Amino acid sequence: MPHSSTAIVDSLVQRGLFASPEQAIAEMARTYILHQVESYRAISEGLQAKYGMTYEQFNAYLQSRSTTLLEHPHPALSQAVMDEEEDVLDWKIAHEMLQSWLGLQSESLDPRPACSLFGCPPSERRVMQP
Repeated sequence: MPHSSTAIVDSLVQRGLFASPEQAIAEMARTYILHQVESYRAISEGLQAKYGMTYEQFNAYLQSRSTTLLEHPHPALSQAVMDEEEDVLDWKIAHEMLQSWLGLQSESLDPRPACSLFGCPPSERRVMQP
């Protein structure tokens, strides 16, 4: 039986895990945003390590290789460029999504300390209800 998001959030607050529904939602959103940032950063860093250059450098390198391929067709180079084009597409998506999530992360920063599973600042603590 599916639960409504309100019931789930209210349950977390009733158990004393968060001080308020707003705080629960804000903390869960921050956690999700951080997860997305870490995921896209890992993809980008993996490709950067694979090729030993940044996304921008790799994109310029790939354009140069494509030009060479047009001028001097070669089956092995053609296959290599096709493989690299798949990587550059993955890298572009990861790069753009990382920038998007980082922007969202900076917009969602709240200077107030948040209650979480790790506790609340004294001013935010609530007594747990049985």
